[in-house]
Amino acid sequence: MLSVFIIGNGRMAQHLAKALAETDVQIEGVYARDVVKGKLFAEQIMAPFYSKIEEVPPHCDVYFLAVSDQAIPTLSALLNVQGLVVHCAGMVSINAIHKQVHRGVFWPIQSFSKHTSVSFKEIPICIEANSEENVRILEAIADRISKSVHILEEKQRQKLHVAAVVVNNFSNHLFVLAENFLQENELSFNLMKPLIKETAAKIEYLSPRLAQTGPANRNDLNTLLLHQDLLSEHSNLLEVYTCLSESIIKNKSV
Repeated sequence: MLSVFIIGNGRMAQHLAKALAETDVQIEGVYARDVVKGKLFAEQIMAPFYSKIEEVPPHCDVYFLAVSDQAIPTLSALLNVQGLVVHCAGMVSINAIHKQVHRGVFWPIQSFSKHTSVSFKEIPICIEANSEENVRILEAIADRISKSVHILEEKQRQKLHVAAVVVNNFSNHLFVLAENFLQENELSFNLMKPLIKETAAKIEYLSPRLAQTGPANRNDLNTLLLHQDLLSEHSNLLEVYTCLSESIIKNKSV
């Protein structure tokens, strides 16, 4: 039986621990700087809580650093363990945990929310490690919780992270801009939700390029100008609208 230890108590840590708890993997404990939240988290997954990182048991198979990118080098350096230490970040180099003999990366490509449950089975997991044996260990754990496991080099993972920011963070920011615009004009953002769902559903069976619609895609200059006129008093949204419209037009000819 594989044994793991969770370092951190944020959204990544909680979703990962919940997925692991549904397998035969043994969660040996939790460490978190926030003692109150950390204890509560440990109780929820029925694991011991450790308030001092030097007391973390040294013989677990894998230690998950489910913490902020900035905290990874410091916390990994403080760990006095013999097992495989991995971080869960898309952009951070495996060398950020260079002080550990056994090190790796275990990055689920997903944005985790506090009050939203996810099925880890559908989440791609990217793994990397500094030896073949360590890769096999991470594969064994990843295969238990996901149907989509990928061994990637650092640059590949980082490029995936860029794409993830574009499709997730950028698209959500567009929702924010649209919601602000509608609220200022006494309209409900709820009217956009069926359209958003349909747009997301299309890419299950269509390439995004083939799913592209709208005035820029059909080179409807009259509609583009009318939209820009309506946005004349909303400079931020107008700038984004113009930039993306030009990008759509250019990509049609690629």
